[in-house]
Amino acid sequence: MKYLRISLATQFLLAVYFQMFNWFSLGSWNFQPGFVPLFSSVISGKIQWGDVGILGVFLLPFLLFSLAYWRRWNWLMWVGAIGYTIWLYLQVQTWWVPYLFGASEHWQAIYHRVFSHTTKILPSFGTHLAPDAMHLTIQLLLIVIVTSTIVGLVQIQRSKKSAKLT
Repeated sequence: MKYLRISLATQFLLAVYFQMFNWFSLGSWNFQPGFVPLFSSVISGKIQWGDVGILGVFLLPFLLFSLAYWRRWNWLMWVGAIGYTIWLYLQVQTWWVPYLFGASEHWQAIYHRVFSHTTKILPSFGTHLAPDAMHLTIQLLLIVIVTSTIVGLVQIQRSKKSAKLT
């Protein structure tokens, strides 16, 4: 259960982190042209229900995993692991494939329009465009979540099998 606790804690951090950069302007960390933090939208009375819905959708995996963890519903934790793995896969396809192998002209145009003023840790060179730090943080958290969830669930399955054999 140690690994599942690590996963749960990391999912909580990811959920809080995701909410934070959507609700507040964090300078170049989450700067995107046209981005209006939800906090500003609430203050001005111009909040869109679609924005609230998207944030709710990104809270849902953590809430479902929490329920599954406390109820010991391993099947639902596997569903969560699959969901987070898909999200990680999409992050790799979006950010790391263009960084390692060079970005298409289409991605270069989007990158320069949307992410050119964001914080970066890795260098860009030629058509190899570095992931921004905001997404890099998401990716690192996803790696911890996916790894710890799978290890934790495999350990549970192994302990159940060995208990049946004895």
